Amino acid sequence: MTPLTSILVATDFSIDGNNAVRRAALLAHEHSARLRLVHVLDPAGCKPLRDWFTPSIDIDLKASQARESLRRFAVEIAGRYDVTTSVEVAVGEPLETLMQASERAELLVLGRRGLNRFKPPLVGRIADRTLRTCRRPVLVVKAPVERAYRCVLVPVDFTASSEAAVQVAARLTRSSGLHVFHAIDSRREAVLRDADVPEHVIRESRLRQEAGASARMRRMAARLGLDRTGMDFMAAHGPAVRSTLRHAQWLGADLIVAGKQGRSTLGRFLLGSVSSRILSGANCDMLIVPRPRDEARACADNAVLARNAAALAGSLTPAQWPERAERFESGRVA
Repeated sequence: MTPLTSILVATDFSIDGNNAVRRAALLAHEHSARLRLVHVLDPAGCKPLRDWFTPSIDIDLKASQARESLRRFAVEIAGRYDVTTSVEVAVGEPLETLMQASERAELLVLGRRGLNRFKPPLVGRIADRTLRTCRRPVLVVKAPVERAYRCVLVPVDFTASSEAAVQVAARLTRSSGLHVFHAIDSRREAVLRDADVPEHVIRESRLRQEAGASARMRRMAARLGLDRTGMDFMAAHGPAVRSTLRHAQWLGADLIVAGKQGRSTLGRFLLGSVSSRILSGANCDMLIVPRPRDEARACADNAVLARNAAALAGSLTPAQWPERAERFESGRVA
């Protein structure tokens, strides 16, 4: 797998933000990648502080101070991680500014939340919004940086999103233990128990499902052209979130890599409830991989179709629905 070539990390100089910088620097060292440090000043957030504490200080002075802090940080990480960094202080709406900056990077790194009491926590305040909208992989750093990632867990559901997550995980953590995991829906087993199926039959069914899921994961890795010698494949029964978090704890994973599973339309949460809940419950870092462009485009097309259908249904009487539905179906392009 080709190494990363460019990494962008945002910090608000909080503890979590600075941990994100150190993790990004370590990854840049491992991949010989370009590293950019960015701090975004939100004029709307600076104004109350200026009014309360230092009325004479303007945004230009704050930008100068932030730039000097970034330069000192760049010198520190250059000595510790042997990387060369560029620094940038931008003024503007944080989410929009970060989205523009991330277009020139392969990976965006953020801290989970800001802990500075005396200013709005930039990274923490927009992390969730960034995860939902960013078209680049986003690494959320939750733990202090002690070493390179050694144990990486990738939960998959065999969609294009989870396949993209496996590819990014293999690329990001070339020398780490990579564990691909699938949570098997337990509803089938519940149906068997309700039907009083003998326990040994249920046990055999579980084993067949687990073996089938493991074989499917291996075929997926082969289809993606990945080297499976350094990968483990495991399946377990249970809810996806609980099973993934339990498996991460059992492995001692220091990174979880997941795709955006949200695929419904009409304004639903784009990150996906599964990925969001894993991120909330995990103690380790998490990398969120965006959906492939083709899949995202299909979701957008489905949203348009759903809105048009809803508008059409709302404008017709029940007696007109069958006639218009036939016309609508015949006009669709396969």
